[in-house]
Amino acid sequence: MIAMSKLASLNPATGELLREIDTTPTDALPEYFRKAREAQMRWSALPIRKRAAALTSLREVMLDQIDQIAELISLENGKPRFEALANELLPAIELLTYFARISPHALQDEPIPMGLMKHRQSELTYWPLGTVAVISPWNYPFLLPFGEIVMAITTGNAVIFKPSEITWQIGLKIQELFELAGYPTDLLQTIFGDGSLGSALIEQKPAKIFFTGSVATGKKIMAAAALHLIPVNLELGGKDAMIVLGDADLDYATSAALWGGFSNSGQVCASVERIIVHESIVQDFTRLLLEKVTKLRQGNSADQQNDLGVITLDRQKQIYEAQLTQAKAQGAEILCGGIFSDDRRSLQPTIITGPKIEELDVYNEETFGPVVAITTFRSVQQAIEKANQSKYGLLASVITKNLSLAHYIAKQLEVGTVTINEVVYTAGLPETPWGGVKNSGFGKKHSARGLQEFVNVRHIHRPRSMLFVFKSPWWFPYTEFQYATFRKLFDLYRRSLTARIKAFPLLIWNFVQFIKKEKRL
Repeated sequence: MIAMSKLASLNPATGELLREIDTTPTDALPEYFRKAREAQMRWSALPIRKRAAALTSLREVMLDQIDQIAELISLENGKPRFEALANELLPAIELLTYFARISPHALQDEPIPMGLMKHRQSELTYWPLGTVAVISPWNYPFLLPFGEIVMAITTGNAVIFKPSEITWQIGLKIQELFELAGYPTDLLQTIFGDGSLGSALIEQKPAKIFFTGSVATGKKIMAAAALHLIPVNLELGGKDAMIVLGDADLDYATSAALWGGFSNSGQVCASVERIIVHESIVQDFTRLLLEKVTKLRQGNSADQQNDLGVITLDRQKQIYEAQLTQAKAQGAEILCGGIFSDDRRSLQPTIITGPKIEELDVYNEETFGPVVAITTFRSVQQAIEKANQSKYGLLASVITKNLSLAHYIAKQLEVGTVTINEVVYTAGLPETPWGGVKNSGFGKKHSARGLQEFVNVRHIHRPRSMLFVFKSPWWFPYTEFQYATFRKLFDLYRRSLTARIKAFPLLIWNFVQFIKKEKRL
């Protein structure tokens, strides 16, 4: 018997060992998929209305354990317990409520209006993909996988779920919630391990892969999936910009920048990392933002007396150090922070600026930590260009009193979502689609559009009635009569109403003669 390796769950604030679990052996994966397929076939046979109704039971189970789940997230991820409650669990409850209500309607058969061929009709119908894989990150270890699992199962799929090896206890808790809510055995199965297990998971050829994480890992997953023609949905990195116009209320703008840049200690793909401020207000903006940063309370989240938690993943600290070292070497000005705590479990919230800031990694590469870079603009067009000069395209924000101008700017920004006078939080809205462009990935989650990522689309085309069943006039054999009839058809597309009217009677006459001939009327 081969001894299994152990996966440790650690408290990132203290280094304390919370729990260990056996890793999932790769040779067990075929059996996971076999059980998933059997469960999925039974589950998908249920009407979607019944599958959606099950979400209310899941919601009740979750509501009974809200405080315990919030504590677990805080312990294993390191974020303040309030952030676990407000930024992960409340959006998850909203998500359950929303999809319980709209799923049956969102996936109803959908008629397609016909143009020329009005004697025919078309419709779209939907059916589940099968068994999908969800591979999730450590920064929002409950909300991010939970939403994808809910959408997958509600649309009739089974799920093989690999949580991050850093926050696997939270993944296990999600599994337990579904079991307590009465979902069928093996419909959701959670596996535990590092990236090598994720690679082995792809070799089992899931119907689709839903991955949230880094660009580098996303590219590896996409390459591996391509060998089996497995579709993928990727939510990757971000280097999100906030544009602050000259008319912005400074108190409001700096509070938005503060929370947008430093919530979850900046470990958010949608966090504000680049602040592009109109040159007329940049000094006052920076001064007030600095004042507010100094009041943020950093520390262990156990006593619930902190605003910032700790850095969850040690590897991220190397990125911070490299970017800060480069910035210092290039003469950038570190206005505050840039210093690790004595135990290196947290980085002080950091603001960087300087004339060469836009050339540095801290401005162009994802930091994923409590670091923001400030630069300026003179014209609206320059602000748009600076925001778009990024290989990422997840989220952008515009802060201003001029809503019409903000809307104009928003429509020029090359991102998946733009928030006006708000930051970050739309990633948790179940009603709106979430996803990026460029190196931020592709595919959507949430909303009715997001549900369609979890189903196949079938087009059905048929006659409106048996009265309209006759050989199509473009079938063999081709004749001069066919050519003349179709040639007259083109006149219906002319700009001139007179030409269209003149063509119509002859065209109808020709088609009637054709139908009579074919049906021998």
